[in-house]
Amino acid sequence: MITFNVVKERHGWAIRLGEGMSTPFWSRDLAVREANCIADAIGRHGERTEVVVEPSDHHERARG
Repeated sequence: MITFNVVKERHGWAIRLGEGMSTPFWSRDLAVREANCIADAIGRHGERTEVVVEPSDHHERARG
């Protein structure tokens, strides 16, 4: 299983795969959209993928 984590960073949001990080995104929505696009592309080649999204505040649950 390949897991993409969308996380809050100092200057916006990022997609993490292990210790690696993608280009920063200005918004959480843009980062989630890109993570889903990447996961879908890899999934078409038979790999299992998931996107895990860090909550943007204390009351919101992560969705993946």
